[in-house]
Amino acid sequence: FFNSTVMAVAGAVSEQGFAAVNAARGTDENLTQQLKGEYAKMVADVRAVFDSGRTKEVAWRKQQLKGIIKGAKAHKDEIVAALQQDLGGPKLRSIGDLLPIIGDAEYALKMVDQWAAPQFPASTEPLPLTLGSTASMRPEPKGVTLNVAPWNFPFAMCFQPLAAAVAAGCPMILKPSEMAPASAEVIKKIIEGYMDNECYKVVLGAVPETTALLAQKWDHIFYTGNGSIGRVVMEAAAKNLTPMTLELGGKSPVLIDSTAKLDAAVNRIFYAKNLNCGQICIAPDYVMVHEAVADEFIKKFVGQIQKSYGASAKDHEHWGKIINGRHCERLRRLIETSCGEVVCGGLDEIDVEARHVPLTVIKNPDMASPVMNEEVFGPVLPIVIVKDMQEGIRVVREKERPLALYIFSEDQKFVEHVLSTCTSGGACVNSCLEQIAANKELPFGGTGASGFGKYHGRFGFEEFSHLRAVLYKTTMTSQSILPPPEQCPPWLFDVAMKVLVTGFVSDELKEKLEGLKKVGGVAVAAAVAGMLFKRSKL
Repeated sequence: FFNSTVMAVAGAVSEQGFAAVNAARGTDENLTQQLKGEYAKMVADVRAVFDSGRTKEVAWRKQQLKGIIKGAKAHKDEIVAALQQDLGGPKLRSIGDLLPIIGDAEYALKMVDQWAAPQFPASTEPLPLTLGSTASMRPEPKGVTLNVAPWNFPFAMCFQPLAAAVAAGCPMILKPSEMAPASAEVIKKIIEGYMDNECYKVVLGAVPETTALLAQKWDHIFYTGNGSIGRVVMEAAAKNLTPMTLELGGKSPVLIDSTAKLDAAVNRIFYAKNLNCGQICIAPDYVMVHEAVADEFIKKFVGQIQKSYGASAKDHEHWGKIINGRHCERLRRLIETSCGEVVCGGLDEIDVEARHVPLTVIKNPDMASPVMNEEVFGPVLPIVIVKDMQEGIRVVREKERPLALYIFSEDQKFVEHVLSTCTSGGACVNSCLEQIAANKELPFGGTGASGFGKYHGRFGFEEFSHLRAVLYKTTMTSQSILPPPEQCPPWLFDVAMKVLVTGFVSDELKEKLEGLKKVGGVAVAAAVAGMLFKRSKL
């Protein structure tokens, strides 16, 4: 299974990176079997530390969170340099990786005492049979975990799940993407230099390493990437009934109605599509815009591209790189087969060797074309003009559930209608991307084909925790829930039925009593009002 399915599918998205290492060692069956043996021992060693109880101590967890913060700050310059080498773009782009690392770890450090404390149910209505009992919920670490991280935000996607796992008391093995090799090396350096290396380890490599890791028994797997590999990871997890978090993506739509403030829409959609060259799982994938404002929106959007980058963004310091040549070719194919009008950018500006694809706008592509049916994950923006926003809603509903949904409108009824009829992992009204950063206690995660599970803030802690229900029973009496058979009187069933199931009063009578209670309440209120009125006259 692993060498056929995983390597075949994963091989479709894995290239270069640690190719030299793998070429020297070989990528055959023997290597995979060797790695499985090595990793089995590694996981067993980490599990032994977990079983010792070390990670359950909150003070220890805080020490590890401080290590993440200290390591990220100490190696900030190396992080910036690695990101520029792997993904290009301005230094400012690195804040998108650094801020989540430090922000999530600092927030977890602040909240972990509260999160890890026993919780007590809000409801205090025990069954009569459980009188003399108290109940609590204990957050307990799931165990030894695996994080298979992507290349587009290589640091954030390694360290954000890591901070959640640390806060929950879970050891973690991290597998950074081989497609961002410079970043992977810095990640390894930070983990090895600032964290407990008996609990937190980094595995570098490509397909054979990932294949061998997936063959191990884990207590939770966290995967961020595309749906094809997500299915493979899920199949591997199913072998051991391992719980998972799948952070995938999909086609995140933008709906712009006739009431939208176009300047705001242009600025915010441009920012979201420009960042990291659109290589973001929640980047706007396509736009459905009302015909009344479509021409103006397109004119303003193209104008913003030209204002920012001039005639070409290829050598501009603020424009990044596509991750590799294969993805450049993939984006070329999406443009070539769109059957729409290329308003700006396009095929002529693509330079595969330089890993350059311009920000390309395609007006009214064929709805059956690949660009309208595959996740774009790059700087290509299809814009579809609709006569009625219901048409746009229909298109969104016909596709798989996206990770994000963006609405630009000043019509609150329209906004609520979209939110109530179109399902997505998250949503943002009159902006893009901000739903993942606005509040540490907002969950981030998909639904349907865009993934499942969620993290950020407390949600990440809970994702790596098992909430264990515990009931404490008094021993002031020796009675159990039911008396032994020889002590059961004949009338016990009838009484139990009335006490526990039907009640002593019929539903019809209950309704009548409720009605009388309401009438009585009105009568009492009227009487009190009358008395107060008489007093005021006196």
